[in-house]
Amino acid sequence: MGLVNRVVPAAELRAAAVDWAARLAAGPTVALGLGKRLINRSLDGDRSASLAEEALAAEINMTSADGQEGVRAFVERRKPVFRGW
Repeated sequence: MGLVNRVVPAAELRAAAVDWAARLAAGPTVALGLGKRLINRSLDGDRSASLAEEALAAEINMTSADGQEGVRAFVERRKPVFRGW
């Protein structure tokens, strides 16, 4: 289910958590937020509703500045710089 993506010794837990939080914060927060919303809502809905919400989320994401930056960075073969909008 992907509930665990990494296991570290107890002494390294804080550093690993801080690193993971920094990676998430630097990532495409619009896409991450939409993904989390889709996963949470899919538990209560039917497949057709989930697919409709996924299409809407894709449209929102790709019209966001971060979505456009992700595409530009991919085409230009560079690391994206996300701003959270």
